[in-house]
Amino acid sequence: MGTATWMMCFTLDKKTFDSEEAHELYQSLPNVCFEGSAELQTVCDCGERGDKMITATSDDGSHVIIHLYHFAYLTVDITFVVEDIDQIKPLSEPFTLQNLSEKRKNLENHLGQLVKKSESLSVPIRRGPGITWTYGQTGDERLFETDYEEIVFEADSKWQNIKIAKSREFGNVLLLDNDIMLGESDLVYTETLLGLGRNEFRDKTILILGGGDGGILHELLKMSPAYVLMAEIDEEVIKACSKHMKKVCGDTLEKWEGANYKIKICDCILELKEALTSGTKYDYVINDLTEFSVDKDKYGFEYPFETSCTILEFSMKILKIGGKYLARGNCLSARNYRNQFEKDVRTLGYDFTRTDVHVPSFLETYSLYEVVKKETIDA
Repeated sequence: MGTATWMMCFTLDKKTFDSEEAHELYQSLPNVCFEGSAELQTVCDCGERGDKMITATSDDGSHVIIHLYHFAYLTVDITFVVEDIDQIKPLSEPFTLQNLSEKRKNLENHLGQLVKKSESLSVPIRRGPGITWTYGQTGDERLFETDYEEIVFEADSKWQNIKIAKSREFGNVLLLDNDIMLGESDLVYTETLLGLGRNEFRDKTILILGGGDGGILHELLKMSPAYVLMAEIDEEVIKACSKHMKKVCGDTLEKWEGANYKIKICDCILELKEALTSGTKYDYVINDLTEFSVDKDKYGFEYPFETSCTILEFSMKILKIGGKYLARGNCLSARNYRNQFEKDVRTLGYDFTRTDVHVPSFLETYSLYEVVKKETIDA
């Protein structure tokens, strides 16, 4: 079983919306919302400005909540109780676009000349124990819906919740704490982050920060680097992706060490600090971490930070002259994050190249950065 919640709103005629005849129409709306009979439950005042709320239920437990607002606005939210879960994954009768459009038209006809304008979701919000949660938000907090059919893997590691969802369009998709990390459709993300066609990795030394899905490492090893160290904090991510994200990582994650690479389970910021202390230098540092900031107070670093981005500062310090810092940014819609990162780069005296690319499973355009190490900034 599950529920399907359909949401509508109506802009009403300000001259007649509060008349006695109008209120009689509002109270009879539940009978239009349901196929069978509806039982009126409550009609009550909301606040001191004349707002009202009407609730009603149907025989099967479905219910409707109707709000009338003093600014001549009406919202109608119907939650249907669905016996056959397959009806709403994906949608079928009676929850199709056509059926819901007809129901909205019936409500408009019922309200008649009271209605000046109406809007509704074209499809309902779906919830229930047998339904994979498919809703997420963009970088500027807009709701979107994915097409996940099932969760093929889920576990809580020491660090985070790990999910791998099966998408009809994008293949398997890795989510960490419900944030989309990468889908099997997203080779364009990896290729853009690496700057293929612009950067040369043959015989280079490379440090990957994060990268637990294995995509960056897998592609790099095709290009004969001298040595790649992947510093990933969560081995459970590696194990899950090795089994369920083969189109991303191939068999690369099955062995954690080879002739020219090593996967090290560690906190990457401590790996950066160790490299700085030992004098180890890299041709490339690739930041494939999530966007969450690192608490620098946790580590007791000895030098004063110039920016809010400790990962950036450490990475630039351990690069060879002419080396490059390649970093995932955030969705193009996450302006605050992007502006802060670009400000931090400029604060350190560097220029950057930003490439914006649409990443399929993200359902958004993503910003990826390249910063070149200059001799004058080396500490």
